[in-house]
Amino acid sequence: MKLPAEIARLILSLLVIVGAAELITVAVADAAPQTATSIETTPQRSVKLPHQDWPPQIFVRVHNYARVDAGLLHGAEAIATRILREAKINANWVYCPLPQEEDDRYPKCPSNWGTNGFVLNILTPEMVGRIQTRVENLGSAPAPCDEDATSCPISVFYFRVAECAEHFNVQTERLLGHVFAHEIGHMLNANHSSKGIMRGEWGRDDLKLMGFSILEFSTDQAKQLRASLLHRAVRQELTQNVKLSASR
Repeated sequence: MKLPAEIARLILSLLVIVGAAELITVAVADAAPQTATSIETTPQRSVKLPHQDWPPQIFVRVHNYARVDAGLLHGAEAIATRILREAKINANWVYCPLPQEEDDRYPKCPSNWGTNGFVLNILTPEMVGRIQTRVENLGSAPAPCDEDATSCPISVFYFRVAECAEHFNVQTERLLGHVFAHEIGHMLNANHSSKGIMRGEWGRDDLKLMGFSILEFSTDQAKQLRASLLHRAVRQELTQNVKLSASR
């Protein structure tokens, strides 16, 4: 059966529009997988991808309770930055005041940097003694960080890092930088693996490699980190849209 030319063109246009909508939906699902809860509570028409920097960025607010030497700390941050850059993520490190210090000395340390902001607490032995942790652990982090949180905490046990570095003859800043990157990986949904930066227990060969090079995230882990950051950004965008709608 033949259709009039105008009707045929209209049907063809509708098919093109539907096909494009399906492609967009698939792209959003691949880039930012959602939980069943978020899908049920969020109208589909509100879902849009926010503007993303490339490479994606994270902001780490550093609280140096252990009073680690500034030069050593900068060296550790440089190592962690290099590891994350290999995963196509840029890390920004900002020093924040401790409770007894003046906030106005740290104007670049806002309390809320969005869902790509994290808090790094470098703890003293006394502080570590007040939390439950295995003696061999060098740090801890929630795995993963809550999707909507803007200040997920990473805890690093500096005195243990220093002892381990001395025992295995590794530069302290190099080991410390690997610990930073490992815990950030946990925050962004990376699980322990059999090798690389996310290995659950580093062996002598890993520590030896740290002395002159770096351990890295696998290709799949790097994709997971970036996808997690994108998903967190989408969640933040949706939350802001809901707040704006409610205030109108």
